[in-house]
Amino acid sequence: MNPATRQHLQQLGLHRSPFPPTPDSVAYFQTASVERELVEASHCLRTRSGFVLLTGEVGTGKSTFLRRLLAALESEDMVVSLVFNTYLQGNDLLAAVLRDFGLPPEASAADNIDRLNRFLLERWQRQVTCVLLIDDAQNLDIESLELLRLLTCLESGQEKLLQIVLAGQPELLQSLAQPAIRQLSSRISKHVQLSALPQDRVADYVHFRLDSAGADGSIALDDAAVSALHRLSKGNQRHIHQIMDRSLYGLYGHSTTPRKIDAALIRTAAAEAGIRAPTAVRRHTWALAASLGGILVLGALALSLRPAVTHAEPSAPAQHSAITHAQPDPVYANASCLAGLGTGAQLSVAVRAEAAALLQQRADFCLQRSAQGLRATFVPHISATQLLQRQPNTHVQELQYRLQQQGHYDGQLDGRFGPLTQRALSRMQQRSFLPVTGTPDPLTLHLLSLSKPQATSSNDMDPSANGHG
Repeated sequence: MNPATRQHLQQLGLHRSPFPPTPDSVAYFQTASVERELVEASHCLRTRSGFVLLTGEVGTGKSTFLRRLLAALESEDMVVSLVFNTYLQGNDLLAAVLRDFGLPPEASAADNIDRLNRFLLERWQRQVTCVLLIDDAQNLDIESLELLRLLTCLESGQEKLLQIVLAGQPELLQSLAQPAIRQLSSRISKHVQLSALPQDRVADYVHFRLDSAGADGSIALDDAAVSALHRLSKGNQRHIHQIMDRSLYGLYGHSTTPRKIDAALIRTAAAEAGIRAPTAVRRHTWALAASLGGILVLGALALSLRPAVTHAEPSAPAQHSAITHAQPDPVYANASCLAGLGTGAQLSVAVRAEAAALLQQRADFCLQRSAQGLRATFVPHISATQLLQRQPNTHVQELQYRLQQQGHYDGQLDGRFGPLTQRALSRMQQRSFLPVTGTPDPLTLHLLSLSKPQATSSNDMDPSANGHG
């Protein structure tokens, strides 16, 4: 967390961001229905009952659900493979599955299936359950889905050797409904459907997030604000986070306790986050046509009577602003921001909006909006060629250490850029909303580096001291 963000949170009496842009499984808002779904999904995988399907719109908590499911499975010593780069298809997808299980892939799909089958059979003999989690499965084509059907055919005689979880947006249901893969659809043992929060749970969700960050009732929403928040966000948790995060900036200067967030501030924050109010649709088209006709007649009459020259008055500033002048919108970088990056060649790369929400918290990135979208500018301090060497080196060792600190890497700190490091890098990229390549590109390396170098003891960097063998 950079100093500016920490200072902002401290002024509000918070010790962490209550509405982060990334999935937060630490402070998880539990509902009876979602908890029941999590228990049932875990039971299906534990008893090897078939494969589990998880669907939901963008922002309804699929990634957080998967994280909790993954934690539950690994706590029971299951072997889990997580595949999130679903733009890989066919044998490339199968090779990614093998690599995540720690197996070197073969050249052909037949050889890869044979190697995977031998691996799964060996684990089954040890009474170890193997689970394959595939996120963003709506991107899979028919051939890849058929490949997954073949993997569900791997069995010991009475039990399936591989348990599969497919997670994706509702478009995944359309793919599974095609007759060509009806055999795969027939093997779904559990379908978890995540939906948006109803209005009566929005207030509970917001106050839970605030209290988990240390608010302890010092920040509150009135009833009108809750209604506006639900109407604008439609109960979508990602939109709730975007609106509420910007609303917190509007509380600057409010010294009274509790600090109140009203409906006007919610509407202003939603507009600044690019979330617009839903438009009303008339049920009677004839009434709409009649109204439009009347407007046209009145408009023509007004034009005929108006003066030849008019001067528009400047619009009054909004009473509520979710971002004060002291905190400019970080999406638009100015010359001072670019100059503050320091010496060295600056690199500008295109980023997704979700990644920009993470980068704007760092002082060593400048964000700019162009006609082509959002771009992040920074000064790289290390190149990929320093890591991709045949011999072990301290650069890779430091990379492994940083990935380990973030919970992505659990291998030995040996300074070798191998499959384990590549998979850990892919996980970090996926959870940071970067292109998932598994390679140390400049943006990934810079995001992994600390904004201020911190001293690391020799024991922290010693593989034997970390107990990885």
